[in-house]
Amino acid sequence: MDILKLIIDGSSFQSVLKEIIIEEGLDPWNINISSLADSLLNYLAQLKEINFRIPARFILVSSILLRLKSESLVEEENEERELETINIDGLDILEPPIKRIPTRNITFDELVQALEKVMNFKEKKEKIKFNKEEKIKELQKIFEINIEDYVDKVFREISKTNRTSFYELTSTFNNLETARYFIALLHLANQQRITIKQDKLFEDFYIFLK
Repeated sequence: MDILKLIIDGSSFQSVLKEIIIEEGLDPWNINISSLADSLLNYLAQLKEINFRIPARFILVSSILLRLKSESLVEEENEERELETINIDGLDILEPPIKRIPTRNITFDELVQALEKVMNFKEKKEKIKFNKEEKIKELQKIFEINIEDYVDKVFREISKTNRTSFYELTSTFNNLETARYFIALLHLANQQRITIKQDKLFEDFYIFLK
């Protein structure tokens, strides 16, 4: 099977590694990590030559295999090691403290299971990072306004009724607009133009004109 085509078509790293093992005639019950790492890197190098963007999951897998290969050259037989920080072409990858992976006498299933744990850890880490960045962007949007104009706007709305609740004031707003109104109310309270009263913690609060 054409391994380059498998990678280009978006196949899983499990399928690609399995085909490499078959193509190279490696023993799936006792994988030669060094040969597997060299073969995968060879295919990735060919993709680079044709300017194909190598999927991140294959960069991660190859970096782990390279680390295992380097350890297997210096460790005594049956010694185990724990994955650490790896830097491949300037890409920092922090591996989790997962189950130790033996550098010798490892089966294909054991290798795949260990790699999947690393991939899942990486995905969770990226998701957490993405969520943090989104929250930061939302906070930045809150302050992308002229706060004084917003304070005056909110005060005019409150002036129409003399008394309202935060829920009544913002019930139709999205989260961003609600946050902006809340900040404007804090400014109004600080300026002593309104009074805020809340009967119970975490419940709706009421706003009165002074």
